[in-house]
Amino acid sequence: MPESSLSSRERVIRAIGRQPTDVLPAAPLILDLAAKYHGVSIGAFATDGRVMSEAQIALQAELQQDVIFVGLDNYYIAEGFGCEIDVPEDEIPHLRKPAVDNIADVYSLKVPSPRSDGRMPVMLEATRWVREELGDDIAVRTPGTGPFALASYFVGTQQFLVEVGLAEAGLPEGQPEAIHFALDLAADALIEFGKACWDAGSDLLHCGDSLASCDMISPAQYEKWAFPYQQKVIKAWKKYGARTLLHICGDSTKVLDLYAQTGADVVEIDHRVDLAYAKQRIGGQTCLLGNVDTVSTLLLGTTQGVRAASENCIAQAGAGSAYMLGSGCMVSRNTPIENVKALVDTAHSQPNEF
Repeated sequence: MPESSLSSRERVIRAIGRQPTDVLPAAPLILDLAAKYHGVSIGAFATDGRVMSEAQIALQAELQQDVIFVGLDNYYIAEGFGCEIDVPEDEIPHLRKPAVDNIADVYSLKVPSPRSDGRMPVMLEATRWVREELGDDIAVRTPGTGPFALASYFVGTQQFLVEVGLAEAGLPEGQPEAIHFALDLAADALIEFGKACWDAGSDLLHCGDSLASCDMISPAQYEKWAFPYQQKVIKAWKKYGARTLLHICGDSTKVLDLYAQTGADVVEIDHRVDLAYAKQRIGGQTCLLGNVDTVSTLLLGTTQGVRAASENCIAQAGAGSAYMLGSGCMVSRNTPIENVKALVDTAHSQPNEF
């Protein structure tokens, strides 16, 4: 294995900036796996920033990955808007009741404070704890749902998609102005939360908008209803001085150009996308992250299979820097630790081919 001369944080920042690194950064998307590894409940992990940070720090000491991702579910901001969220002890929190009953009622909603509302303070506390405990040795990635997903929680995801369909079809009962208001409101909330995360010590602000996947909506719908608001969020974060990441699950092949046009410094690529094609298409515009299959390879596969898949990803996208090896999506909490370690070790065994 090549000798490491950079800290994890330096390695990640240099990769994003298209500068040579000692080895390839490893950044699998790990959330509740840390809770299981550390022996704490999902409920405590979701609601106590100290518990969350201690669990992530403990797992990072075992894996030596280059990025700690502070966060868990997508509802910590929605809770601040008045959505009722169930937080089970052993499952990821989920939406129990939307903030309003009808899309027309979204005009009554206001942007919540990231420092006092919902579970946003939990995420900020965890970010501060990780930074205080590990200093500048580790890169910290913090959550910011996505504007399309967050807006959907205001009325319930299924109803929101129905509303988008009605508006897209131009039907009389459609309410496009209310949808756009909800999306703007969600974007404004994400902007404020991201700024607070940056102030708390984050290195990479995450816009995760998987409801806007082309597995859920068409490319044309993505361009009209999701892309402008993702672009708004990322542009505001970058103006604040932050580094930014866009994560959207599913097959994004047809909209990769738009992903790059959001301005995100990093685009996380799902395993359903051909990584070599993504590198060719947008690798000159943004840093890529991904895309080892989280189920068939990491959860169900062997360490040998993980190494082979990781080496294949590196062969497809590793040359020229601006690439980090990672998982295609969130690593399941039942994934064998040795499989995730194999991904990290494979990245760190590769000298950067700039």
